[in-house]
Amino acid sequence: MNKAKLVFAAASLATAIAFGFEGERCSPKPVVRGEPAYPVSVTTNAAGHVLLDFGRHAFGWLEVDASVTGKYAVIWGELVDAGGFVVTNRRFTVDEGTIRCACTKGEFVRTGIQRIPYVNANDSVYFGKNEPDGAPVGDFGTVMPFRWVEIVETPTPDIWRSIRQIPVWYPYDMGEESFESSSAALNKVHDFCKYSILATSFLGRFVDGDRERLTYEADSLIAQLGSYAMSSDYGLPRRTLDWVSDHSTWPTEWKQYFVHMCWLDWMYTGDTSRISRYYDLMKNHRIWSDCARKSDGLLVTDYANTGDTSRPCDIVDWAMCYRDGFVFTNVNAIVNALRYSNLRDMADMSRAIGREDDAEWFADEAGRVRRAYLKAFVDPQTGLVRDGEGVSHFTVQANAVAITSGVLPKEYHRRVADYIRGKGMSCSTYMAQHVLEALCVAGRVDDALALMTSSGERGWLAMMDKGATITMEFWDLTMKEKWRVPDMNHAWSTAPLNVIARCILGITPLEPGFAKISVKPRLGTLSQVAARIPTASGTVSLRISNTGSTYYVELDSPAPVRFEAFDSARELSAGAFSKKECHEAV
Repeated sequence: MNKAKLVFAAASLATAIAFGFEGERCSPKPVVRGEPAYPVSVTTNAAGHVLLDFGRHAFGWLEVDASVTGKYAVIWGELVDAGGFVVTNRRFTVDEGTIRCACTKGEFVRTGIQRIPYVNANDSVYFGKNEPDGAPVGDFGTVMPFRWVEIVETPTPDIWRSIRQIPVWYPYDMGEESFESSSAALNKVHDFCKYSILATSFLGRFVDGDRERLTYEADSLIAQLGSYAMSSDYGLPRRTLDWVSDHSTWPTEWKQYFVHMCWLDWMYTGDTSRISRYYDLMKNHRIWSDCARKSDGLLVTDYANTGDTSRPCDIVDWAMCYRDGFVFTNVNAIVNALRYSNLRDMADMSRAIGREDDAEWFADEAGRVRRAYLKAFVDPQTGLVRDGEGVSHFTVQANAVAITSGVLPKEYHRRVADYIRGKGMSCSTYMAQHVLEALCVAGRVDDALALMTSSGERGWLAMMDKGATITMEFWDLTMKEKWRVPDMNHAWSTAPLNVIARCILGITPLEPGFAKISVKPRLGTLSQVAARIPTASGTVSLRISNTGSTYYVELDSPAPVRFEAFDSARELSAGAFSKKECHEAV
């Protein structure tokens, strides 16, 4: 990933004292009942049923304030049929119930506020491997995502006036962060992704979505970055980190991501407690050193899932149809790019807790792996990254991760970025994180913005056009991978949220806990941005406007800043700063 590698143990210690993990910022909070939502539209369908639209999906339940007693029947779920008249999960010929739909028939035997019980309908029976059908969420009972309600039978015709959607989520302060730009499409995508982080927090840790409700490292890493972009409450990311330490999932890359999640936790919170707690786990297991080839340090891994979770099994991308024809080998370019990144992270973290001998070894090993990587995977003719050792095939996945991991030298970035631009989103919504970030690191912000605001099928605007108000698992609900059907609520598809904060606005911790902040805006085609980004030190406010050849910057930072723009770098003290420049675009 794109990292600020200038880190200091002294700064980490100082910030840990100020914002220790036992403090408010880092202590996980329980999920809460959100404010009730009321219908934004009410229509009557051909059957005479009242159809309610709550405007957006939320995990929760239906509540009603019944004024009379009598029989009722309601259907509630995530989608309506193609005509928009009947709540259903059959719109896309879904045969597994991944699109939620529930039906409840009963009787109000008393008046007053009461909950509509959850009852299965249309085969909506699969609530995930670790959340069996009907399993409660904390003290809130069974929750499911829904937006639509169809009232089939009611004791009084105006009962819809008292029906509300009750959401359950982590108590984020949604006003802590703000972003607005000259691109209405980008603003819409930003808000879409931001709400998705909130809406999918219903279990009090990051999960892959409603289909499984499992805490996978890849999903959690992207959600972690999204959470950091919108909140200085680090409790939910930290609870997730603790969870995956004991509940690791099977892919090689997913296990590798745990190391970077720990590095991020330290950089954003300034606290080294998770480094110390998980140091041996990372050193002995999550960097896969037992699979490293002695001659050059490259990992030799498996690419067939045998079910043995103690052995690495490469995934590259998911679902399989999104792998861009990736050719699997036992020496895989992606897992070895991540190995390099992990070794660099381990060197940083070792220094932070005083393990200097280990830090030196990790740094030396990272250099050895990088040399071997360039020899094994980079094609000397094209400058592109091969999928694996001895393979002549190239994919957007291998090339994007080569840049985001930092293993690929800058002299290769232009050609690799040209290749990625030509391929576009030849990948999943998960790998979009690497694609967007790689383009930004390579200086192709315009290309990243074009992908984030694309109206094509593989874009966030298309998701919203399909009726999604939470980011979906895949680009398209009609796609089915073997027995797996995508769901409509996956936080791993929220890459634009963190890419805007970290790569477009360029606001990242330069020292642990934001004791010093890097602000490196790269706006591309955007003529104006106004943002507030929360950090452990306080909120960074940034406004940039472009009036032709003149750029005006207003920055207010709670901590010292290295500000890089207009082809120069400035060291700034905490506080307000403004600058007018007659230069090329930021």
